[in-house]
Amino acid sequence: MSHIALVTPLALLAPLALLGTLLIAGLVVLVMRLRRLRVMQAEAARQAAAEAREQFGRDVHDLVSSRLWLASLRSELAYRLADDDSPLRPALADVVQSIRQASADIRNVTRSFRDVSLASELANARAVLHAYGTDCKVEATEAELGDEVSAVLAIMVREAMTNVLRHSRATLCTIEIVVRGGVATLTVANDGVDPSVRPGDGTGLDNLRNRAAALDGTVGTVLDPDGWFRLIAEIPRRGGDRR
Repeated sequence: MSHIALVTPLALLAPLALLGTLLIAGLVVLVMRLRRLRVMQAEAARQAAAEAREQFGRDVHDLVSSRLWLASLRSELAYRLADDDSPLRPALADVVQSIRQASADIRNVTRSFRDVSLASELANARAVLHAYGTDCKVEATEAELGDEVSAVLAIMVREAMTNVLRHSRATLCTIEIVVRGGVATLTVANDGVDPSVRPGDGTGLDNLRNRAAALDGTVGTVLDPDGWFRLIAEIPRRGGDRR
């Protein structure tokens, strides 16, 4: 009996040791999971904040930038229509410059060129040109474009409309977007340009060329003897991938 009593506690040591080991291992796993959960929660909070900031930037850009662009075009038109000796011209010139600076500031703050809407820019182009007596015809493919490509094309449409109103007496403007062989081609053409003016100069077109080049694309301009000006941009529909 004494032998049995002596063996029984020893026999219990192994299960107790195993139970203790399992308990410690479980606590370690629990602590690790809690730490991982805290990291995941912190990352989720950071991501939510980043998304909120990005959404704010998109909202500011969509609500403000397009209106500034329209205001810039209208003030420039008023400046162009004012008599050379009109006292309004210096004031209008200051207004144009202020609006341009405000637009640049908005772009720098929001950094949301990627979120420019191609459909919105096409609609704006048609509305603005019609308001100034220029007929505008738009033909755009329904093929899906990459986000970067769509945004760059939207910026090109905006810049092209600015050039149409600044540098021509256009009565007709056509905007065409087609996709063939994996390449999206934007063509903006308008009449009313002085054939003696050399096309392709200016920082605006240089910026468009740089944006296109970043996506393995190209931008070119053609000025016909009859006063028709064409801006032609070709960009892989997925941006940098022509396959």
